Amino acid sequence: MKVKTFTGSSLSEAIVKAKQEFGSNIILLESKQIPASRTKNGTKLAQITVSVDPEQPVPQKNVEAWAPPRLDTKRPQVTTAKSPTKGDNDFNKVIQDILAKKPKVKDQENKILDELASLKDQINQLQANTKSEPTDALPAFYSEVRDEMMDKGMQQKLADRLIRRAYSITENGPTAGKQEIIESVIIELKNMFKAYNYKKKAPKKKNKVVLMVGGTGAGKTTSAMKLAAHQEIFGKKEVLVVSTDLYGPTEALKAFSKMNGTEVLDKKRVDELEKLMKSAEQDVVIVDTPGESPFAPNYLKKLEEYVKAVKPSDIFLVLPMTTDLKDMYLSAALYMLLKPSGIMLTKFDETAQPGKLFSIIDELKLPVAGIADGKRIFIDMQMPNADYAIHKLFDMNRGA
Repeated sequence: MKVKTFTGSSLSEAIVKAKQEFGSNIILLESKQIPASRTKNGTKLAQITVSVDPEQPVPQKNVEAWAPPRLDTKRPQVTTAKSPTKGDNDFNKVIQDILAKKPKVKDQENKILDELASLKDQINQLQANTKSEPTDALPAFYSEVRDEMMDKGMQQKLADRLIRRAYSITENGPTAGKQEIIESVIIELKNMFKAYNYKKKAPKKKNKVVLMVGGTGAGKTTSAMKLAAHQEIFGKKEVLVVSTDLYGPTEALKAFSKMNGTEVLDKKRVDELEKLMKSAEQDVVIVDTPGESPFAPNYLKKLEEYVKAVKPSDIFLVLPMTTDLKDMYLSAALYMLLKPSGIMLTKFDETAQPGKLFSIIDELKLPVAGIADGKRIFIDMQMPNADYAIHKLFDMNRGA
């Protein structure tokens, strides 16, 4: 692993210099401003520190258009690639939208913009490798399965990629039936789905500390209760749920405490929370952060203060399935700066588009910590399992 520092008159100029030497596979480790008083020419500079794996090849810039493998002369061929469809660059546009909504507080502006510039570059690299190609030339059943996945909320570029892969691995190729195509897609979805491992132990900590983050109404408090009650997660352990809401614990949380015996504490201030974490003796401590718009001024700074005070073993990002996919990306992009270790998908029972789950995990590359599919605390919680989401995606098709 190589580590090197670059400077430039701006952050973008320094990143360009790094890319010229190492290519696009750079990882931004640090960025900062050097004041004019500390430079030789008396001008302000931007400095970045990047790392790169010397054995990792620089990605090819020109990628040939994909075509289905030929098994015989009658195999249909894909036509010349067209321009990317409207949905291809959605996530890239999301980051541009974030950059357009700069925080109003100056002391956070530079830091967040530097982090987002790095995130945007990584997303551009991701999209360069996953741009969708036209699949209109494929046999009708392939196009039908692709369109049905898109109708269920899956983003087009992912649906196209899955269908291309299915075409190459199905035994009957162009003559495959719909069920065979679906089974091939299911294999790919299971490979994509990663479940969070609750059995791993937190290193050098006397207890496991989970910090719940997410927007207003995402379902953080309900998810915290479900985690505490689920017998395969924390239900057999001694759990403490800490509410940091400005209005105190909700009535539902108080009722859950009486019913389940889980201790619930109210700690609004960060200093109180920090003191509590030093004395907590429970096996698991779940900290429920206040609900607020991720784009509110200084919100990221507030969450960083919770992270420093709590020193969590894990950070779970809570995303409601009722949210538009673009809005999910927009919200998740900022929370990704906290480096969450898993995602909780809530309100699964309230959506007719379960395919959004696979699109979001394909973009975020995070394991799924749980799937909430109802309001009943002791029942409506699914362990992270690809089969549940796949059944929701294909429940009308597999019996056809």
